[in-house]
Amino acid sequence: MIDKGNKFVCIGAVHTDYILQLKTKHINNRTNPIKQTQYLGGVAYNIAEKLSFLNLKTELISLNCQKKNIEKISKNKVTFKALSKDIYDRSYTSVLNKKGEMILGLANMDNYEKPVIIKNIINKKNNRIIFDLNLSLKTIKSLVSKYYPLNTICVCGTSSYKVYKIKRLLPKINILILNKQESLNLSNKRKVKDALKFIITKNKDLTTVITNGKNFVKAYHNKNIYSCKPPKTVTKNENKAGDVMSAFFYYYFFQKLNFASVLSKSIAAGSLQVSGFNSTKINYLKMIDKLSKNIKVSFKKSVR
Repeated sequence: MIDKGNKFVCIGAVHTDYILQLKTKHINNRTNPIKQTQYLGGVAYNIAEKLSFLNLKTELISLNCQKKNIEKISKNKVTFKALSKDIYDRSYTSVLNKKGEMILGLANMDNYEKPVIIKNIINKKNNRIIFDLNLSLKTIKSLVSKYYPLNTICVCGTSSYKVYKIKRLLPKINILILNKQESLNLSNKRKVKDALKFIITKNKDLTTVITNGKNFVKAYHNKNIYSCKPPKTVTKNENKAGDVMSAFFYYYFFQKLNFASVLSKSIAAGSLQVSGFNSTKINYLKMIDKLSKNIKVSFKKSVR
């Protein structure tokens, strides 16, 4: 069981997500009919919301929000703290094909790069600090320095364009979750296995997970290299899948399960998100247990 005295603190993005799903096969240079939905999103918020769903004590730190959004955050039992007094416009738009697969992501997020004052953020101790990489490099470096080494530092890659922000911070990170392109951009390598080697050389104690959609998952933990493949899933909506997988990874990891189980269960959670599954915590965990049994995880000793 997770020690509920230890809080999860998620730092990064919270904003409106717009989901535009095509009703038919898309035609270039023509008007295409869509179905539009919108909800509160952002990597840090999505992870915080799911951890709170799992009845874990969760805090979100981000730029200030409109009152209605703060109310939504509070309704989900997440404590919100603002890094700015001003409310800055930001949003993310995801364009999905008819099958629910993302074909284009549009990030209106320049305002996250604005300088913020962190002196009002209380020093944490013995908490799990989860960063996305939407805030400015200066802010991320300042906050990592503020929290390290008295807390567990976790990072989600967020974007292949933003992952460079942690290149010099790798020695101070405890858990790193990336997708394939983020790992390649971070390491300046062409293959995932080489990207993983690069990360290990920077920090041999850094637990790392690299995903590649439906194709494979590679991971490193405690000097072992792990490999597995997500289960086949009918895709309804790929949005948030990586964030949900990350949230459940932290949930299971800090229960101190064996690492192969942590990996298979968190991948199962991401697959359920893709399939559109939604239920109570108990049913969600039951479905994860059932689905994870079909995920075979292999491992071997790391060779440096």
